Amino acid sequence: MASESTQHHGWIHYNFETSWSRHSSDKFAAKLRRKLLRHAFYNALSFHLRSSPPFFFLLRKWLQNCDNTHRKCRRQPRNENFWPKRVIYVGDPKKLTLVEGQSRRDDYLVLSHCWGERTAEDKKRLCTTSENYTARKDGFSYDQLPKTFQDAVQVTRALQKQYLWIDALCIIQEGPNCDWDSQAKAMVDIFANAYCTLAASSARGWGDGFLKSKPDPPNIRVQATPTRLTCTCNFEKDVDECALLKRGWVLQERVLSRRIIHFTSTHTYCECGDGVLCEQLTKLNPPFGKQYFFLDPDFPSRLNNSGYMCTVDFVQFLFRKYSTSGLSYATDRDVAIYSLVDRMAQVLNTEVRYGIFRCFLGSLLLWKRDENKTSPISYSNRPVPSWSWMAYPGGIDFILQADWHCKIPRAVDLGFIQDGEALNIKVRKFGGNCRMEKKGEEYIIFGGTEEVGSLWFDVVEQVEFKYCVVVSMVWDDKEDARKTHHILVIRKAGGEKENAGGETENAVGGEYEKVGVGKVEAQYVSIGCDAGILW
Repeated sequence: MASESTQHHGWIHYNFETSWSRHSSDKFAAKLRRKLLRHAFYNALSFHLRSSPPFFFLLRKWLQNCDNTHRKCRRQPRNENFWPKRVIYVGDPKKLTLVEGQSRRDDYLVLSHCWGERTAEDKKRLCTTSENYTARKDGFSYDQLPKTFQDAVQVTRALQKQYLWIDALCIIQEGPNCDWDSQAKAMVDIFANAYCTLAASSARGWGDGFLKSKPDPPNIRVQATPTRLTCTCNFEKDVDECALLKRGWVLQERVLSRRIIHFTSTHTYCECGDGVLCEQLTKLNPPFGKQYFFLDPDFPSRLNNSGYMCTVDFVQFLFRKYSTSGLSYATDRDVAIYSLVDRMAQVLNTEVRYGIFRCFLGSLLLWKRDENKTSPISYSNRPVPSWSWMAYPGGIDFILQADWHCKIPRAVDLGFIQDGEALNIKVRKFGGNCRMEKKGEEYIIFGGTEEVGSLWFDVVEQVEFKYCVVVSMVWDDKEDARKTHHILVIRKAGGEKENAGGETENAVGGEYEKVGVGKVEAQYVSIGCDAGILW
């Protein structure tokens, strides 16, 4: 869908709606109500006790219904032979076992959770390391696990499954056999092929657990034919605003999962490609927009059919959300979303470098930082180029939204260089006697007394107003000189120095780095340009 050749096509642009539709007449929900009544479960259906038989009965029925009736939620044939490198065998009631190197067709579940505050001693004692790896293959005790992990084991057994994947236990975290780097890149397959993801939404750390009894049970009675909606669930607030979904790693875990059971502090929800069911059997259908794509059981296949404009809108939303998500280590910024971005690039049939898709180059390069303009992230063993939003911590936004009324340069004038860390660019200069003045976090460009553009710089100490790269030009009814250029503000890498004649020259040749982004009328950018490299 989104190859480079589609950049200028006129795609249908759907307006994203914001409200969920709610139903109590869902056929599956009505059938399950009758079954619960027949089994005399109704007295316990407030689910005050999340470890009660009725609660686990509901979870099993949710997933069985999805297995039997939701064709779109089934595991894709291309993935039938996938099996994680390691899983935990929970089928033995006496012990747990770390299993490695087995290719099976059995189902496994995965746990999505917050690590929370933990000491070095906690990590050494609870995580799998090179030191305890062999012992865990021989077996270890359920009682040794923190409460959140224990609850995941309990749910896995209640769902009548025997295998569970937890990152802290199934990835060797420390020592000479540490395989965190390789396993981090396998997340796309681990979550996409799991039978179900268990999201510990109400747990802020390993010790909290997520099967705790709720403090204020709603005292809802099941009716075979409800006359009105009585559920007060708020899925977006309970799920999207919980501590778990504010973590960077968890964003891709949610998007890549085929289906998820969310254990929030107020409700339990089952999310799949057909929508969302809450524990009180209210059916929630998402609006067309970000939630519609989040619920894609074969992400990002829905994007592949959504049209250019909707896809750009979603990608920008995804990166804005990810940029504000928490990471324990700032240097995880480029890897905590790697699997998700790589999967999207394959389906969209395009190239991706450091969070920038080639088919959306004209929109994604035009990012700006939020007000917290700290120094770039220090990636000690892998450089991240200045033109990527992954180079910095903190939130971002885009100064150009999806718009087919923009013209972008040809690939030979603006595109990825083969080594992947640089862009070939055409370097232009600001001209026309323009000047800039600071106004809050923004710099206003003036042509005489008239405002003709705006600039936003990445770092306070790097304010340069000499060179720029035109990334897009707006197609509108204005005369050519007044059309808006969207630009990257750049400076020469290594700084400038004066030669014997008093002229400035580049210390590194034709190499540049990005220092900001902006927009300005075409007449204030030089027509002449020089070839350069942007790192």
